[in-house]
Amino acid sequence: MKRTRDSNLSLGDVAYQAIRDAIANNEIKPGDRLSEYMVADWLKISRTPARECLRRLETEGLLTMHPRRGLMVPRLDESEIQELYAARELLEGAVAGMAARFSTDAEISMLQHLIEREAQIADQPDKMFELNLEFHHLVAQAARNHYLAKFLQSISSTMSVHRRVSTLVNSNRRAEVLKEHRVLVNAIVRRDEDAARAAALHHVRGALQARLLLQRRLDAEERERNNTSPLT
Repeated sequence: MKRTRDSNLSLGDVAYQAIRDAIANNEIKPGDRLSEYMVADWLKISRTPARECLRRLETEGLLTMHPRRGLMVPRLDESEIQELYAARELLEGAVAGMAARFSTDAEISMLQHLIEREAQIADQPDKMFELNLEFHHLVAQAARNHYLAKFLQSISSTMSVHRRVSTLVNSNRRAEVLKEHRVLVNAIVRRDEDAARAAALHHVRGALQARLLLQRRLDAEERERNNTSPLT
């Protein structure tokens, strides 16, 4: 595939964005191995910027070191998913409360606009997935704490590795997300920090339950395929 370069970016930045996009688009899948040699050959760059981008991706959780296979895109088991959502609960609760306190009128107006757009594309899971990211990014921005925003971005990056199991593929879950986002935005509009935190916690817990159910179904389907595949 062809990659264009922004002249303002370093080769390490270009490599980072190319690999990150490939992971998010499921071109590079959970379980796939990456090395600086592979990245350098793929992007036609030297090993130094390739090594730089892999270190950055590992720091963000998009790659993990396997004792025998080296760097690879991680597969999350149920306990790791629960740990991820437990961290998300703490962070998003705090961010929602702070957004209720610090958000500007312009940010509130944009949040209201986003949930109206969500309602219009509720039958388009891929578009709603992207809009959901935008919504949560804006809530984090409105909290006025770049450290919390950075930690949440790291979690979002890790979750993007597993986009194929987005809970938004389920129409019932999309309807629930719309309601949960409205409750959260209404709390922010009222400047009710406690209600905003409670709405964020309810939203994350609902997402976790939907994620676990979907993950179990996909795992069962994969086991079924493996059991019925002909020997080669």
